[in-house]
Amino acid sequence: MRLVFLALVAAQLSAATLYEPADGKIIFGAWVETEAASTVGPVTLGGDTPSAFNTRLGQNAGVFHMSQSIPLAISPFDQTQQTAPLNLLETTKTDAILFLTIYPSQTGATPYDLITDRDLQLLAWQLGNITDPTLSGRRVLLRFGPEMNGNWFAYGEQPTRYVAEYRRLVNAIRAVTRRVSFVWSPNAGNNYPFGVTRVADAELAALDTNKDGVFDSEDDPFSPYWPGEEYVDWVGTSLYWKGDAATGFPTKDNSRTPAGFFEQILQGSETLAVNRAYPFYTQYAERYKKPLVMSEGGAAFALYQDGPTATERLPVNAGQLAIQQSFWRSYLNTTLLRQFPRAKMFINFEHQKVFEDPLAGGTRGITRDYRITFDPAVLAGLKADLTALGATVQWAGPYVAGYDWLTGAGGPNNATAPAATSAPVKTDGPPATTGAVATTSKSDAMRSVTRVLVFGVWLALVF
Repeated sequence: MRLVFLALVAAQLSAATLYEPADGKIIFGAWVETEAASTVGPVTLGGDTPSAFNTRLGQNAGVFHMSQSIPLAISPFDQTQQTAPLNLLETTKTDAILFLTIYPSQTGATPYDLITDRDLQLLAWQLGNITDPTLSGRRVLLRFGPEMNGNWFAYGEQPTRYVAEYRRLVNAIRAVTRRVSFVWSPNAGNNYPFGVTRVADAELAALDTNKDGVFDSEDDPFSPYWPGEEYVDWVGTSLYWKGDAATGFPTKDNSRTPAGFFEQILQGSETLAVNRAYPFYTQYAERYKKPLVMSEGGAAFALYQDGPTATERLPVNAGQLAIQQSFWRSYLNTTLLRQFPRAKMFINFEHQKVFEDPLAGGTRGITRDYRITFDPAVLAGLKADLTALGATVQWAGPYVAGYDWLTGAGGPNNATAPAATSAPVKTDGPPATTGAVATTSKSDAMRSVTRVLVFGVWLALVF
C-alpha cells in the first residue's frame, strides 16, 4: 500500500505543468533588444534592458526572453562563451521567468551535426545552476530550435532529425535538473510551407502527411515535428502581422491587424491562409492539456524601404497605434482568454528590424518597428488595456534569495525583495540534481505543496 501511496503522490506532482499560472491568469512579457546600441541609417538598434522595459511599462513583466546558440558562440574579442545575459534579468530584482531560446548554430550547413554531448552537458549544468534555489533560483522555460517547420533557418524542414535532437537535449537536461520547463514552438501555419523549400529526399515522406506525393499547403505544418507528449511541457508558436499579403511582397502597407487574428492563426482561416484541418490550439494545447505561450510575436509598423540607406518614410496609413493595438487586443481580451483558457503567456518581440524580407538580389528590404513601449501613444494604449484586465495579468514579484519554487522554503512569502545577490551562473560543473517545479507564483507554490500533502495524508489514512 505504501508503494501505491507514493505513486499517487508522485502522480499528483507530475500532473501540474511547470511554471503554469493558475486558471484565469496570464503572464505578459517581452523579448527586448539587449545588444549593444548601434545606429543603422536613421534607426537606432539595441541598448534596451528588462529593467528599462519595466520602467516604461510601469509594471514588472512576468517573463523575459533571451537566447543563445548551441554550440555556444565564442566572442572574437576575448574568446569567452556567449551565454544569455542573465545579469540583465537579475538587475530587475524580480522573480520574472527566463524564457530561454536555444538556437542550433547557424555557422554550418548541418547545424545538428555540430551539437556534441559536451555541448549538451554544458547547457544542462548552466540550467541547473540558473534554477538551483541556492544559486540564481530562476524559473526557466526552454525553447529549442524554434520555427523548425520554416525554411529560413539551416536547421529547418528536417522533422525526423529535429525530433531526435529535441529528445536528446531534453534527456540530457533532465539528467541534471528537473526544474526546466520545455517549450515546443513551431511557426504559425499561415502560408505553410512558406514558399520555396530545400527539403532533403529523406525528409519528404515525413512532411507529406496526407501521402498524396506532394509537399504543399494540404500537409500538416506541425505533426512531423512533434517530439511526444512526455517531452513537452508548454506548446508555443511565433505569431506576427507584417501587413496584408494581398498588397504584394514585401508587405509594407501599414494596415490594421485583422479582427480575431490570434484565434484565426491558431485555429484556421482561409483569409489568412491557415489550413483549418490543422488547428494548433485544439491539436496540442487541448488534446495534450498543455499551456500555450506566444513565444514571440508582434505587429510591424513599416518605416522605410531599401534598408539602412533609406530616408523617406513609408506612408503611415492606419498608424502605429491602430496596427499594434489591434494585434495585442486579439489576445489580451477576456473573451478570447475564456475561449482559449490554456493560452497563458504572451511575449512581445520588442525590436526594430532593418532590411527585412528583401527581394531577390538583396534589395528593397523593409525596416520595421515591432516595439510597443517606445511610442507614447502606443505605450499609453498598452497600459490602458493591461490595466483593464486587472488581476488576470500576473506580474513578477520581488526576487527572494534562496526561495525554492518546489517546496515554498527559503524565503518568506511576499517578502521585500533583497538585493539581487544570487551567485553568478557557471557552466563548468554540475549542480545538485533538483526536483520538479509546478507553479508560477509563491502563493501558488505553497498551495500546490499543501494540496499534495493533504492528498498524501488522506491516502495514508485510507490505506
